[in-house]
Amino acid sequence: MNSNVEVSAKPRWTVVGQGAIGLLAACQAQLHHWPVALWLRQPQVVDINFQQLNQQQSQHHFVSWPLDTAITHIFIAVKAFDVEACLQQLQPHLSPEAHIVLSHNGMGTLDSARSQLLPQQQLWFASTTHGAYKPAPDQLIHSGAGQSVIATINAPIQAPSHKAPRQHRPESVTSFMADALGPLTEVTAIEPYLWQKLAINCLINPITALHHIRNGDLAQAKYHTQLQQLLKEVCLVAAAEGVPLQEHDCWQQVQQVIKNTAANVSSMLQDRQAGRPTELEFISGFILRKAQRHQLQLPAHTKLYQQCQDAGF
Repeated sequence: MNSNVEVSAKPRWTVVGQGAIGLLAACQAQLHHWPVALWLRQPQVVDINFQQLNQQQSQHHFVSWPLDTAITHIFIAVKAFDVEACLQQLQPHLSPEAHIVLSHNGMGTLDSARSQLLPQQQLWFASTTHGAYKPAPDQLIHSGAGQSVIATINAPIQAPSHKAPRQHRPESVTSFMADALGPLTEVTAIEPYLWQKLAINCLINPITALHHIRNGDLAQAKYHTQLQQLLKEVCLVAAAEGVPLQEHDCWQQVQQVIKNTAANVSSMLQDRQAGRPTELEFISGFILRKAQRHQLQLPAHTKLYQQCQDAGF
């Protein structure tokens, strides 16, 4: 999907925080001439040295979003457990017709997010397989090629898109996301893609965080059986939830992500190394809660989840 919003009509975007995926989107959007500011706990200027996939370096300068200006377009790539509080904090600063794009690992936040919206606010969810990490506060490395899918989550009460100002139309969102985290596919329902991403996260994140290894280490034969058992259980739960996954296709996706992000440190391992809370409850915990609802036994996930808890996740 190519950007089809004229430069002069491009709305200014707000990106929340300084997480790796948020900054990746901000830097790549800037390279495509989108105006981007950051929403930060403390107003400040942020300078980032960005290493692109082709190893080229670019310098990026971001200012804080002015508190006296309503936010019309915002990308929220925070941890799943921070989504509810983040939206509560942001809502007084959002335009009544704001476009809000969420992106995080795991599942279980969308009902709460929908409940916090005003009638005309549009909620989107973007799922991405891009890899990025920050070796230092002012450095960002795009460590793995990926792609993204996006879908609207709610049906806001608003005028037809052809009557809306150009900057408030849906293409102002899809064009930005295509430049920020493309290639981008717009879909009508995000749930199947969230389950596919969850399957990948359930396999890669807890194991890498538990054993302090990089994603590429999971290609070793000693992890093969465990990964396959975990995937079978995810597919079992997904089917019970009405979202059948093709195990063979998911396995190929997992292997491709491990290869593409071989040098990457998973987000859960980064959190553990930094002493931050992890998204375990929205990944492994989510799968186990869904399994319990359907009275399914998941021995591989139960064991891994318990090991992570015992390790202090």
